[in-house]
Amino acid sequence: MKRILPYILSCILLVYLIIVFTFVATKSGEVTCRGVRVAVKNTDVNVFVDEEDVMKAIKKGYGDIMDKSILAVNKDSLERVLVKNPMIKSAQVYYSLDGYIHVNIQQREPVLRVLTGEGYYVDRDGRVMPLSSKFTSRVVVATGDINKKFACEKLGPFAMKLKNEPFWDAYIEQLVVRSNEDVVMIPKVGDFRIVLGKVDDCDARLEKLILFLKDGITKKGWNRYKEINLKFDNQVVCVRK
Repeated sequence: MKRILPYILSCILLVYLIIVFTFVATKSGEVTCRGVRVAVKNTDVNVFVDEEDVMKAIKKGYGDIMDKSILAVNKDSLERVLVKNPMIKSAQVYYSLDGYIHVNIQQREPVLRVLTGEGYYVDRDGRVMPLSSKFTSRVVVATGDINKKFACEKLGPFAMKLKNEPFWDAYIEQLVVRSNEDVVMIPKVGDFRIVLGKVDDCDARLEKLILFLKDGITKKGWNRYKEINLKFDNQVVCVRK
């Protein structure tokens, strides 16, 4: 009897769950859409997309869903419609039994703004995203001789490295790319340019710069030099004004 009891309980539980799910499915079919509740993540950092944009995209790309059975609303189709927006990284759609469709939006996060040609952003995934007339993200700006391949494969990851370090994120405001792909950094403090060179394997050069800023330039004065060159091994070469 003791061996049979667990199987009997399992069968009772299974039957109960089938009845509950059948009841919920039946009730869900009777519920009509009362509205859409939109949640956009990280709006304290970027505001490329808001509730109005989401509602317009749904109406234009999917159609009117108000007063329709919530089970008749294709969640996968809605998500595909929403991610067509170049500012949206992902969309999750689900419904609740109170009649509301819930939409959770993850915006794309730029790390670099390129001001060459018409201009564009590079996001954390190394992909190009267009500029927005609605919102300008506060990220490092890049100018100079830049193509999209270099921006996505080299400059974007370097900008993300700067963004992930509080000191560099606060200190560097612009990157200037020369025709040989050398990068020059323009700081927010100090009237000089910093010649980094290639962005590959640049950690040692950045550490060398930090030491120079702490122990060198603070003693000599922030306005003494017009250029700081990090391209040479084991030294920092400065050009006076």
